[in-house]
Amino acid sequence: MPYDMLSLIVSKVGATSSVDYVNTILTCKKLNISFDNYFVAKDLDLQALVQRPREANNYKSLMESCLRRNNVDAHYVQGILEYFEGKNIFIDLHHLRVAARRGHKEGRFIYAVLLMSLGIADKGKKALTKLTNEHGLATVECIWGNVRSSLNGIDLQMKKVYHQSVAKMTPGPNCHPPELKTACSACFHHYFLNEFVNLMMGLQPTVEVL
Repeated sequence: MPYDMLSLIVSKVGATSSVDYVNTILTCKKLNISFDNYFVAKDLDLQALVQRPREANNYKSLMESCLRRNNVDAHYVQGILEYFEGKNIFIDLHHLRVAARRGHKEGRFIYAVLLMSLGIADKGKKALTKLTNEHGLATVECIWGNVRSSLNGIDLQMKKVYHQSVAKMTPGPNCHPPELKTACSACFHHYFLNEFVNLMMGLQPTVEVL
């Protein structure tokens, strides 16, 4: 079988499970299809690093190879690290923007929330609304849970602009009865932004999403 065809087959294995990819290579070392192979690096499943982005610092060659091939998981992981552990918050949105545009659900969510948190409210709300319309509010809540897990162990820092953005997006008194600590279709953008800011401050969730 031609080498390119073998590479494509192995890449499909890697796209499903990085563990299965490793086992395939170990089982048949004659394949010699490493992670810097174009097909493998492009589609390799990096869910283990998506869940624990800081672990990527131990796999720099793997990350560099996957980023060169526009691996969407790699862009998400790199974006998390560069934004939360980097210096320039606007430049460091690049990788998250790439992940979002290529359909990475967690990437789409955190990119939208970060836009809102940085005062780019209309663009962020539009992106979050599109994600919610496609997958439903309950699923987006689960995606937010995945993002929270990704941020475990990351040095989270509160920024003044976050407070300002939350204040500007606070729903009016006629949104729904204030005694109901919930979020509705009119204020779920603020709900997720507020939960993000609470996470930055080390606080527990304050409301429930409907």
